[in-house]
Amino acid sequence: MVLALGTAGLTLPAQAQTAVPTSVPTPGSQIGSQGAGTMGQAPPVPALPMPDSVLWQANDQQDGFYGHLVRPRSPGQVQEVWDESRPAAPVYATDLCRDCTYKVRLREWMVTVIELPRGEVIDAVDIGDAQGFQVSKRGTRRLALRPVGAGYDSNLIVYGKSGVVYPIYLRTEGFNSENTPDLVVRINGAVAMPGERRLALVAFGDDGTMRTPAARPPAAGVSAMADAVRGLAETDPPIPDGDFVADAVFDPATLRGWGDYELWGSDDSLKPETVFRDDHFTYLRFGDTWKDIELPTAYVVVDDIDELVNTRVQGQTYIIESTRPLITLKSGKSYLCIRYTGETS
Repeated sequence: MVLALGTAGLTLPAQAQTAVPTSVPTPGSQIGSQGAGTMGQAPPVPALPMPDSVLWQANDQQDGFYGHLVRPRSPGQVQEVWDESRPAAPVYATDLCRDCTYKVRLREWMVTVIELPRGEVIDAVDIGDAQGFQVSKRGTRRLALRPVGAGYDSNLIVYGKSGVVYPIYLRTEGFNSENTPDLVVRINGAVAMPGERRLALVAFGDDGTMRTPAARPPAAGVSAMADAVRGLAETDPPIPDGDFVADAVFDPATLRGWGDYELWGSDDSLKPETVFRDDHFTYLRFGDTWKDIELPTAYVVVDDIDELVNTRVQGQTYIIESTRPLITLKSGKSYLCIRYTGETS
């Protein structure tokens, strides 16, 4: 059969036409008799060769070698300042102060404990950087702090149930710092809970000595302990209500330190008859010589620097509002150094 196309006389041999299916085949169905069993089957996938790294790792693991872990901390992070630091260097003791900010130095990977004054109970805590510091309560008046890094600072506010607010500045340093961190921060002193201010009752025996568990014989020059504490119930001038001194609880049982002080200076003009202390203050008893001396100025040593400290007079007793181990009295060209050598609480 010859098929004629157009008028140019071009002719092509006719071919048989393939029937068009009347329905769309579904997956897995067979079309006609040819190709049966080949439609719907994936051709075989050739196997990939094993990487050399897998083969080497398998051989190493058979010999027990599993490689090294890269950890955040690596050797060589020992703080060398500890090699020659004094035993007491990481313990920072300071006095309770209503108008002070307590400064604390921390170190990464180490824990610092802050101890509040005696009688205090922690009510609440606010931390400026909650992501940079971990704060945990340890007992009623202690907090444990751990920085998660180094090279930053923040602050901590501690609210005591006594009503005292403790503002604390925090600075965290790295392992290679030249400074010894504060591992223990102790705020010396004592506080009273609201409504617990009490009058101290002092009992004296027939010989004039105070009947308290902590009583020790007074130094030479004081006939009886009663003389040493006489006049401590009143101040001159009176203390205004709400003052820190007015809130401090005077407990005769905490008086101590007789014979535990070293005295030296330019002359004997500022030398007291006896020196003693409690948890708050240092007491200098001058006796009858009080009226003959010029009122001195008291300084305490903080970080090798003399800092002025508050003082007051009660009766014949000169009270220094600090229990620092080294106190200096100055009056004109005269000076007297007072060093506490007894045990600290």
